[in-house]
Amino acid sequence: MTESRVLILEARFYDHIADMLLAGVTSTLDAAGVAWDKVTLPGVLELPTALEMFANAPEQKYDGFVVLGTAIRGESDHYHHVSTACVNGCSEVATRHLLALGSGVLTVHNEAQALNRADPARKNLGGQAARACLRMLELKRALKLSR
Repeated sequence: MTESRVLILEARFYDHIADMLLAGVTSTLDAAGVAWDKVTLPGVLELPTALEMFANAPEQKYDGFVVLGTAIRGESDHYHHVSTACVNGCSEVATRHLLALGSGVLTVHNEAQALNRADPARKNLGGQAARACLRMLELKRALKLSR
């Protein structure tokens, strides 16, 4: 995957979980020899809009994207609305623009579940999101689709 560049959009509402997700992504991209940049956002609700902004940028320079964040169920319905808007929004943007997208957005019931999924030594969903992005990038190239 030489000469590829991936943009990581990370929501840092839970910094300690975001650090683990980011570590999984960056180690996977580095091992694949893929260059990356990172943009930090306040929460998962902002991910679809930022993804749309970069997809529409006149000088769009990214071959693929990885979105990261965590929504943990709380005492209200906020979790449900935010996580649904994020996941559906990112999916719609990726489909509309044919983006090579990997999603490492965790939607969990509690912090223990988030830590288990984010930790690179356990489920490593950050690494899985990076691998999904790279696989979609391979598919785009095989089909000769433009950036």
